[in-house]
Amino acid sequence: MKAGYYSFFVFILIIFLLGCYYHYPFLSDDSLISLRYAQRFIEGKGLTWNDGHPVEGYSNLLWILLISFSGKLGIDLILAARILGIFCSVGTLAVVLSYFKTINIKKEYVFSAVFLLVTTPCFTVWAIGGLEQPLYIFLLTLALTEVSKIINDKNPGRMYLLSLWLGLLAITRPDGFLFTIVTALFLCFFFRKSRSDLVKVFFVVAVVPALFLLGQFVFRYSFYGELVPNTALVKVKVTVHHVLRGGFYILKAFTGTLILSALGMYGLFHLVYRKKNPFAVYLLLNAVAWTAYVVLVGGDIFPAFRHYYVILIILIFAVIFSLDDLQIRLKTKSLRTGFVILLFINAYIQLLVPANEYAIGERWEFRGLKLGETLKNSFPKTTVVAVTAAGCIPYASELPAIDMLGLNDYYTPRHPPENFGTGALAHELGDAGYVLGRNPDIIIYHMGVEPQFNIGEQMKINPVFKNNYVKVLARRNNDSHILYFNKYGKNTGIVKRDHLMIIPAYLMSTVSDDESVFDRNGNLVKHLQKGKRYTLSLQNPDSEKWELHKSPGILFSPDPEIRYGKNSITITIRPENELFLESLELHRKYE
Repeated sequence: MKAGYYSFFVFILIIFLLGCYYHYPFLSDDSLISLRYAQRFIEGKGLTWNDGHPVEGYSNLLWILLISFSGKLGIDLILAARILGIFCSVGTLAVVLSYFKTINIKKEYVFSAVFLLVTTPCFTVWAIGGLEQPLYIFLLTLALTEVSKIINDKNPGRMYLLSLWLGLLAITRPDGFLFTIVTALFLCFFFRKSRSDLVKVFFVVAVVPALFLLGQFVFRYSFYGELVPNTALVKVKVTVHHVLRGGFYILKAFTGTLILSALGMYGLFHLVYRKKNPFAVYLLLNAVAWTAYVVLVGGDIFPAFRHYYVILIILIFAVIFSLDDLQIRLKTKSLRTGFVILLFINAYIQLLVPANEYAIGERWEFRGLKLGETLKNSFPKTTVVAVTAAGCIPYASELPAIDMLGLNDYYTPRHPPENFGTGALAHELGDAGYVLGRNPDIIIYHMGVEPQFNIGEQMKINPVFKNNYVKVLARRNNDSHILYFNKYGKNTGIVKRDHLMIIPAYLMSTVSDDESVFDRNGNLVKHLQKGKRYTLSLQNPDSEKWELHKSPGILFSPDPEIRYGKNSITITIRPENELFLESLELHRKYE
């Protein structure tokens, strides 16, 4: 780079890092799903989320492989994802600056566009967010610059490097192959007058990336036994509801990045319709194809317009080329100052956009990581947890898990509800009967709340859930979670041994101020308050008679009450003093 570009790159890098710092420590829960796959892959368990029938609950193969390589070197996986994201983002900036320097575009035009990009939260949020977007955009940027060079030089010999970027793009995300299709069709049209060039376009630009995709397809079918990944089954169904939602998502993203998007769209209009610029046509084709795809799949649920990232990088090229073509000059000092102020005003406005503010406020993943660590330290390794947040809790706990929303489950997405495609994107699936049939020890909705989503509504009316699971308000330090414990679970429920029945005290419940606490040793103990009644109903199919074993220092007034019903017993205790109790012991009475 020339000296001016070097100083500009350093300045932009500082702005970028400040943006990352501002949004830190944002981390997407879905990134932790990918990290669980990487974690198990490093441990030699294959690209799996769980033991049993493997499923492809990820859509970022290359990203997971790169993080796994970093993890194999001993780097913490969350840190590895952040480092890789920042590295790819910086790489994108470097590619843009280097390319426009080589074709002698005035640096003020490049400065304006790139400054708009780095002050758009989408760029910095996803640099640290843990998902594959930075790698995806880095590869797309490399592909875009190669196509521009091919057009400018009319040299099809550059297609070999282009095919590599497109191939890697195709295995970074399945929808990455969309750019191979658009690029191959465009270059076929561009070189339509040369049969030899057409043959080269077909075999290099179309076939080589297709071989990358075919390789992943062969792996998917041989390892997972499926033709499409679980992500497609869970998230993709083209319905009027999803199309409208996707269209609204694009509209929000456009208005949320109004200055950059408007400049870019005007730039495309100017270059395509007024100048008949072939590269601008290529940019427009990619933008239309990607927009159509996002609309069809229903948009996205993540902060900072994640799926609009592709459009933004396309528009950056359009802005720079159109500014250069129009030769807009800010001749006076006041005009230059006003323009710089406008750029900073845009940066400030971005902080007020709700979708960007969401990235600042979303920190629940860290509650989930801490909860997962607590469960890991408190319960046996075979404890089965059923979750709706399939990233943070399973990743940190490393426990066997059931993804109640189906992304990482084989059965659920293959048995969708009748109204699938009309609800919340990626949160519509769920089968309470199936989940309960797997007899999870603990059921957790989100980070520990009342039952929610379609699966939660089913649970509320399911007799097995109502009879077998106890709602426990579990406190860890100053954080509380609602967990549902299986009274008969192998690792969380009652234990019967001949004449003895051991009942975890956290299964006892009262009508108010009902709380259990994780103590320093990792045990979940019941906080019993003086004079309150705590009860628990259990199955007693053999009509056995039981009496409570009285432990020293633990007094109940009156004596514990055990009532017998048809094939059931109800135990009631009322402590005489406040205490933290780990378990109750009942001894069988022999008559």
